[in-house]
Amino acid sequence: MRWLFAPCCLIRFTFADPVLETFVGDASLKTASVGVFVTPLEGDEGVMAWQADLGLIPASTLKAITTATALQVLREEFVFETRLFLKGDDLVLKGGGDPTLGATGVEADFRAWLMALKAVGISEVKGDVIADASRFESRTTPNSWPWGDVGNYYGAGPSGLNFHLNSYSLTFQPGEVGGRAELVKTWPTPPGVVFENGMLTGPAGSGDQGYVYGGPGATTISLRGTVPSGGDFTIRGSLPDPALFCAVSLKKFLEENGIAVGGQAKVGKVDVEGSEPFHVQVSPSLKKIITATNHRSVNLYADSLFKALSPEGTTEASVKVLKEHWSEQGIDLTGFDPHDGSGLSPRDTVTARQMAMILKEARAHATGEIFRDSLPVAGRSGTMAGFGNGSAAEGKVWAKSGGLTRVRTYAGYFVGNSGREYAFAVLTNNSVANPNAALEGLLSGLVKSR
Repeated sequence: MRWLFAPCCLIRFTFADPVLETFVGDASLKTASVGVFVTPLEGDEGVMAWQADLGLIPASTLKAITTATALQVLREEFVFETRLFLKGDDLVLKGGGDPTLGATGVEADFRAWLMALKAVGISEVKGDVIADASRFESRTTPNSWPWGDVGNYYGAGPSGLNFHLNSYSLTFQPGEVGGRAELVKTWPTPPGVVFENGMLTGPAGSGDQGYVYGGPGATTISLRGTVPSGGDFTIRGSLPDPALFCAVSLKKFLEENGIAVGGQAKVGKVDVEGSEPFHVQVSPSLKKIITATNHRSVNLYADSLFKALSPEGTTEASVKVLKEHWSEQGIDLTGFDPHDGSGLSPRDTVTARQMAMILKEARAHATGEIFRDSLPVAGRSGTMAGFGNGSAAEGKVWAKSGGLTRVRTYAGYFVGNSGREYAFAVLTNNSVANPNAALEGLLSGLVKSR
């Protein structure tokens, strides 16, 4: 039993489920807004609900909706394509939004491109190397992303020509605690950028407290915060212009490997209508991309999939596609307000009921098993590897976790001890302390009691 305060009176509320009562009454959630919804995959009843229609920030659990939508809208056989053209004297890189391009190294894909050039008899590029990133809108980051995020690697927005995870590393040599930390190396180095280094040295063991400030197109990047004392320490930033970096890197690679380039590395839209590419670079399968997205919670992957949902490649168009898709499956999306595909925006809003019902429909789809298997397993894999170890939840919960400042969320599926499978969502915003212990208790209790 719990007493709730209302403007005019005290309301006594009796919980029908002791697992839910224990969770909602946890001290870490005293100031929190909480939404819970649990429903079996078979049948229409919702077996547990608490403020299930309260609009809350989902954080990275939004990736579950994005990846489920991508599987159904783009279809399982979808791959991203990067096409290479010879247009007059120019070499044109026509981006298709592939977030995995160059992910394993700056030169990882260039060798195949070099061989393709040689195969068509090209020993010199007389013109420019032009990167065409027009598949997606030029605005790579939503207005609602926090300024403290967009310059860091996890705040790298999707470009029509993504490259090297749109990120680079910065290595610092710490000094005395409280003193300056010298920037000794950047790799790869963003072209045309000046660094303003204000990074300081923190105590040993204090970890990465460094921030990179510089949005898309920035030519001056500020470095603030601290890195721990001791040996050299590396953090990662987001490339201000991934397409330009790709063109610059390719030009350099070609010149170092015997193909002269007479022009410059540039970015621009090129009309290739009626032309045939001499090489097409294909991404890994959609199954592999969504598994990486959900297991490692890669924002760039999720936001690239999100932009790819629409032919226009814009946030506005992709939101429309996403909403129409789930509305057509009978989901009431009142108040559902996504601003991206990754959940990085603190303006993203969803209810626990909407989240769980979308996941229920996703599991019933022909791609349902592929989708469920893309989610980390409690106590076993991905971002859930450290969740519920040794509890009833271990090995029986498939879920996407989410976290922002004072936001902790989980959504996915669990199999109860009865063998019945459920979809669930639990969203907590503005807790006074980390509620992970309470969340582990809730999911463990659900497995044992169902």
